[in-house]
Amino acid sequence: MSKPCMADDTWTSSRFDMDNTRDPSLDSHDFINHGFLLWNQSRQQWIGNKRNRQRNKPREPRLSKNVTYDSLLGSNKPFAKPIPLSEMVDFLGDVWEQEGLYD
Repeated sequence: MSKPCMADDTWTSSRFDMDNTRDPSLDSHDFINHGFLLWNQSRQQWIGNKRNRQRNKPREPRLSKNVTYDSLLGSNKPFAKPIPLSEMVDFLGDVWEQEGLYD
């Protein structure tokens, strides 16, 4: 029984083969990571421009002091404005503490 032979054009991804099949005209300094550039561009769009952000400026709370759990979360309607996570965590912590669920 003979072993199947590998053709010369077999695709490989080993580091040795990739290094030996590089275009010799390219210098090692010519590598451009297009995936990283695209990721970074998408990230910048997502986080926005840092210069336009107002740092450490205290915000007015979005939730009023009189809001209740049922009035806030008793329906499926979306909130009129997004509620910052830290404010929602504080609200839920207070509610759970009042109900004895959180110490």
